[in-house]
Amino acid sequence: MSSLGAIVRGNLRNNAVHFALASVGVIVGIAAFAFFLALGAGVREVVLGKIFPLDQLEVIAKSMTLDVGPVSLGLASDVLDEKAAEQLRGVAGVRGVYPKMKLTAPAIGLGGKQIIGNDIRTELIIDGVDPALVQGEFSGSDQFRVVPDPLATTPTACAADSACPKDMYCGKPYRGGPGKVCRDYVPVIASPHMLEIYNGSLRRAYNLPRLNPDFLIGVTLDMQVGASMVQAAEKDELLYEKLKLVGFSDKAVPLGVTLPLSQVARYNVHFGAPEAATRYHSIIVKIESKDQVAAVAKAIEELGFEVTDGGAEQAGFLISVFVLVFSLLSTIIVGIAAVNIMHVFFMLVYERQREIGIMRAVGARRSDIQRIILGEAACVGLIAGAIGVGLAYATSRVFDYVSAQHLPDFPYKPETYFAFSVDLVALALGFAAGFCVLGAWLPARRAARMDPAAVLTGR
Repeated sequence: MSSLGAIVRGNLRNNAVHFALASVGVIVGIAAFAFFLALGAGVREVVLGKIFPLDQLEVIAKSMTLDVGPVSLGLASDVLDEKAAEQLRGVAGVRGVYPKMKLTAPAIGLGGKQIIGNDIRTELIIDGVDPALVQGEFSGSDQFRVVPDPLATTPTACAADSACPKDMYCGKPYRGGPGKVCRDYVPVIASPHMLEIYNGSLRRAYNLPRLNPDFLIGVTLDMQVGASMVQAAEKDELLYEKLKLVGFSDKAVPLGVTLPLSQVARYNVHFGAPEAATRYHSIIVKIESKDQVAAVAKAIEELGFEVTDGGAEQAGFLISVFVLVFSLLSTIIVGIAAVNIMHVFFMLVYERQREIGIMRAVGARRSDIQRIILGEAACVGLIAGAIGVGLAYATSRVFDYVSAQHLPDFPYKPETYFAFSVDLVALALGFAAGFCVLGAWLPARRAARMDPAAVLTGR
């Protein structure tokens, strides 16, 4: 075997020019193949890892459709309750069920001076989630907790924040009134989508500073629940709170703020009825494995619920189609290069007939001749594949540099668009070697079948 390896190395050195010219197509094809596979993997990592979480589903009550002549009307169905949550907990593959509740009363927020230098008054979109849903997800997740009911405790009068215990503030009483009392901040989480949209688009449009998520942690916002910018509210009904941002999570409402579930339930009961505390607008279902998502979704639909489509399936499909199309083009390039490899080996076999005849005459078997030719082809493929992968990686670095320097920031703009994994490199090298061996298969068979007597005698 070592002698065969020495022969292969010698032949590669002696025919280096032929092999170099023949492998150009392989290099280009493998470079394109690795480039687009890495691009697809990198984009998938951003889209499906950051924008669309794949380990969870959001379940809503099934809506009803009423056909009125040519028009179909979507009718809202009953909201979900604890009974529905229990049904979902019994689905195979589900490892956690976490209700969500929208705030059904209007709310106004006032703040922003700590961020942009001026306070902004705005309507708030608010929902509530179980704090267990985000436990351990970010550094401040332990602060996203249930806040004691301010009506169940006797408030302590104060004149300034320094007179209150740690993590409390001196502000208006829960239901208004004269004087100030020590109050708990209501912890909130926000979606990273908002930060990405702000940093990627809004800040340039309004000449605002770029925001770092760490800088925003601890920012506070005054809130009036029951107040609206378009409708006057009874002052006696308003609830006064101060919100504190404790972290960012993809479990938060995309455009708004998310509070602990019990807090939103408290507001809904105040402005509605006691039953509002057990009415959920959706339920987050965490899946044990990403491979079980389809089966769990089907089981949930069989129970009579709907699974909202966050766009992950369509995004994943489009990325897969993109990668498949360009991978096919790359395969065609490498396939054409394999034909060129075949022609080169046919030529080399013809030129080395006497050499092959001598090897057969001194005891080389047909399989040995075949191994030599195919070994040369495999080496050419591995070398060409390595160069192609290196070219793809270099091109990706140039691409990332151009993006960083010349493309404006946009939501979820990554530092790199590519993901070169060990598996990808191994696949590219195997792909290159495989096509070269395939191209050399017929020349190798022809060389192995040569009659040494006929070759040496010139007949």
